[in-house]
Amino acid sequence: MPNQTPCPLVVGESAIHGKGCYAGEFIAAGAFIIEYVGELIPAEEAYRREQDPTRSGIYTFWTGDEWAIDGYREDNTARFINHSCAPNCDYRIEGQHVLIYAARDIAAGEELSIDYSYGADGEVVPCACGAPECRGRINSI
Repeated sequence: MPNQTPCPLVVGESAIHGKGCYAGEFIAAGAFIIEYVGELIPAEEAYRREQDPTRSGIYTFWTGDEWAIDGYREDNTARFINHSCAPNCDYRIEGQHVLIYAARDIAAGEELSIDYSYGADGEVVPCACGAPECRGRINSI
């Protein structure tokens, strides 16, 4: 896990979906941005929470087939990073940690995005990222 300080981020309304996470200052390509934090839960519990109609969103970030991080908590700013088919961030899973890095230079005020890459075999989830290369769904093709 990196021994680095997260970048300054701002949460605000998003043109992609709901709230978004924005760069508080210029972020250079390859820079560590933030860790996706939350409760580490087994797959069975993650599936249950993803189906819970009382929750305002799905914030499970899978670290493999057996475990996920439930980022549904106030101190997890990374939960506001929306999906894009042309993301400016990527993520790395190191053990049970999800680390988010800049895939390219990111301007101050630019919304951060990652490719959620939902499974191709799962329920098709429409995409509203607006990227010219948008595949029309959050799922992988």
